[in-house]
Amino acid sequence: MKASVLRAVVGVAAVLSVSLVAGPAQATDGPVSARVYTEGSSGSGGIGSASLTFRSSTVVDYTNLKVRDVCPGDNLPVRVYTKMVYTDGTFETDYVGADTNGCGSDGTNLGGFRATSSKRVAKAGVTVCVYNSVRNLQCKDAFRDNDHT
Repeated sequence: MKASVLRAVVGVAAVLSVSLVAGPAQATDGPVSARVYTEGSSGSGGIGSASLTFRSSTVVDYTNLKVRDVCPGDNLPVRVYTKMVYTDGTFETDYVGADTNGCGSDGTNLGGFRATSSKRVAKAGVTVCVYNSVRNLQCKDAFRDNDHT
């Protein structure tokens, strides 16, 4: 009886240890978030976030892409962009949307999409921008590395 219980425990432990080993792409897949502050403010600005899944060296899935206006009400628009940096050092930034929820705590969820490129993607992420008081953009980036490159 004790031997069969011991074999069962060892077998379960072996199965669990194999299932906990991450594949190469899992190490860099996951959430990314960027925070920008309005110039001269006491905390207002914006947050852009998404969850990234690198499918290959040229394909990135963005899910749960959000932009949020962080108030007190500065009445300045907050926008979010996706950004891919390629292995050759060039990059591409694409406008996705703006927060249409005002000062709501949830921000605006812009959904998800698949980004593909003919170039190899070294890293991908989000850029969040807010206009400052003289109507210049202030932006911040956040990235995750692509394990496929």
